[in-house]
Amino acid sequence: MFYIIYNLKRSSLLLAGLLIYFSAFAQESTPPNGPLAWGDQGDGTFRNPVLFADYNNPDVIRVGDDFYMVAASHHFMGNPILHSRDMINWRIIARLWRELPIDSIYDQPGQAYQKGSWAPALVHHDGKFWVYFCTPSEGLYLTTAENPSGPWSPLIEVKRVVRWEDPYPFWDDDGQAYLLRSEQGAGPVILHKMSTDGQKILDGGKVIAYGPVLEGPKMLKRNGYYYIFAPEGGIEHGYQVVMRSKNIYGPYEKKVVLERGSTDINGPHQGAWVELENGEVWFYHFQQINGYGRVLWLEPAAWGDDGWPVMGKDYDGNGIGEPVKVVNKPTIAGEHPITVPASSDEFNQDTLGLQWLWNHNPDDAHWSLNERSGFLRLKALPLVEKAGRTHNLDSVPYDSSIIFAKNTLVQLVMGRESQTTTEMHLTDLQDSQYAGLSLFNKRYASIGVIQEDGRTRLCAERNDTKQTGPVVNQEQVWLRATVEFTEGEAIGRTYYSLDQENFTELGESIPIVRAWFEGTKYALFNYNSEDQGGTVDFNWFRYTHDGPQNEND
Repeated sequence: MFYIIYNLKRSSLLLAGLLIYFSAFAQESTPPNGPLAWGDQGDGTFRNPVLFADYNNPDVIRVGDDFYMVAASHHFMGNPILHSRDMINWRIIARLWRELPIDSIYDQPGQAYQKGSWAPALVHHDGKFWVYFCTPSEGLYLTTAENPSGPWSPLIEVKRVVRWEDPYPFWDDDGQAYLLRSEQGAGPVILHKMSTDGQKILDGGKVIAYGPVLEGPKMLKRNGYYYIFAPEGGIEHGYQVVMRSKNIYGPYEKKVVLERGSTDINGPHQGAWVELENGEVWFYHFQQINGYGRVLWLEPAAWGDDGWPVMGKDYDGNGIGEPVKVVNKPTIAGEHPITVPASSDEFNQDTLGLQWLWNHNPDDAHWSLNERSGFLRLKALPLVEKAGRTHNLDSVPYDSSIIFAKNTLVQLVMGRESQTTTEMHLTDLQDSQYAGLSLFNKRYASIGVIQEDGRTRLCAERNDTKQTGPVVNQEQVWLRATVEFTEGEAIGRTYYSLDQENFTELGESIPIVRAWFEGTKYALFNYNSEDQGGTVDFNWFRYTHDGPQNEND
């Protein structure tokens, strides 16, 4: 009798979960104020990407009524922690670290692009939050916190090692700790025993799964099975697989559960399986979109009656889910204001907004928010005149450009179309100084002022060209950079104004294309190509995009 009742209950839960799963799908509809390009539509639905920004290699967990996300930041300082109450609307609440003191290469721009913190894992265990990540050249690192808003502990070097990637910790029912990981390249999946405190690897590891470009493993245990969620096939053409076994060391059977299929959504994989108390299940993953980076998607999901996960919607009928563009929001009680990560900044606080990242370990002696109240001050430093190497030893050849400039402050491009404008004051210019606003990546577009032989001019730089504009004989200028999407292509443009009203384009447009792992960033910069010296002050930085706006803006 107990067996019959147990299975009836289990079947009811499975049926409830599947009913919730199918109820998540929404028809393409127009919200009251017209459709937004992404995110919360304000009508009970959301449009994927749920967050159109390069929060790449995401991991998401639920702790009670709260949701937390971590993402990679590679050679920028450093990994963000985001918070949501409804899985759709997110805000940044912390940075796990602001410098990588593990190697001097991170002190200098141009020396470590594509290195730094790779895909992180976020778990809640034993009453605290744990984040693990690997760097390709230094090792495996851990930081913990009792409160996800911080403070986060100084980085703990769990193991000095090269070419590890995508670590994930797992504490089994008996208390034994494990670490899953992949290897740069990527794959296979390797399992290590770990000390209970998570700070020491106890063995050489055992390969437990193989696959083409198999990486990013995440583990959970359910009904006696160990499940491994992992992407295969690479970010452009990949898909999501799930493996399961009764033994943590395998052998594992494997099933493809999410693919591009008949959609135009390439490489839907690598993310997080999140279950709600009401039985709903959701899966976060990323999609690589050229120079935008890896944007965040959220798929309705469920446990199938065969014990395998179900994700997305099977449009082509082959038994494998595909990404869904418009979806009913998760069923979560309460009112949840529309929120997106911060972007605009009036520089009226004593600390930098959490949206900003440095492109090397920060030099705090050469920037300030206090020397001139209400302004961000950047003091020019000389270029780093040394070629660098990426994670796979590709050369970053030296040139006299922003790629090798210290004191470059960046934030993510957000939305398919966006615009940033800043007011820059020419406080103390010196010869060979160049300062302004940039679309920053391996392929870049910058707009600003350059001083040569005591004369100040507007100047637009590209990787291989420089175009000067009119002479500037006033204290401030207004600079603008945009990302536009026309005829299926993302284009970056730069503009200047001498009156804050009329903007003139300067410099050729550039395609926003994929180069380094990270997507293109908006950047404020100030450097001197010959010597140290020269100061500019930014009064404000204002940002608009094609997604939801914060309700308090």
